[in-house]
Amino acid sequence: MVGRGRPGVSVTRGPFGLSQVGYDSGAAMQQRLAQEQWDWQKKIYGQQAAAARQGATGLSGMIDQYNQAYGEAKAANEQRYQQMLGIADQTTGQRMADIRGDYGQQSSDVMQRLARLGLANTTIAPTMQMGINREKHASLNRAADQMQQTKLGIMERRTDEYPQSDIILKLAGMLGQGGGGAGAGGIVNALSNLRLG
Repeated sequence: MVGRGRPGVSVTRGPFGLSQVGYDSGAAMQQRLAQEQWDWQKKIYGQQAAAARQGATGLSGMIDQYNQAYGEAKAANEQRYQQMLGIADQTTGQRMADIRGDYGQQSSDVMQRLARLGLANTTIAPTMQMGINREKHASLNRAADQMQQTKLGIMERRTDEYPQSDIILKLAGMLGQGGGGAGAGGIVNALSNLRLG
């Protein structure tokens, strides 16, 4: 049986129950110190691994909240964008109707004037009507071009705002460094669910 007294000293029971005191060799002492150091490192590594796993779980929860906010922002942005395009379409439809109405009234006024002058059944009436129709189509085309430019402007200036993922990525990096690689699988799995676009 071996007992311990002071470091470097071993106490053994010899034959007949008598104690024998001897000194450990330097190699045995180094081996004990190395074992104690290894046990301490394993304990620290275990604590780091547990913290990294806990951090990965927290990171996963943050990513879930981020993804929910991202989805809500995307839906709101798309709704607003479609609403703007719808307003442009509605404005275009109303403007076209106004142009047709204006030229219809102008055509009616010209035909009434020609009738008062007794020129309604002459070649002047169709010529005047063709001129009014040509102007009407030109106005409709200009209006369509303007509305198309308006819609293109809406599309070009579309700047949708989304939650920022930078802080989550920085936190994941810090967790990865702090854990010394422990729990990296959990961090990678959590990050694989992050919506970036």
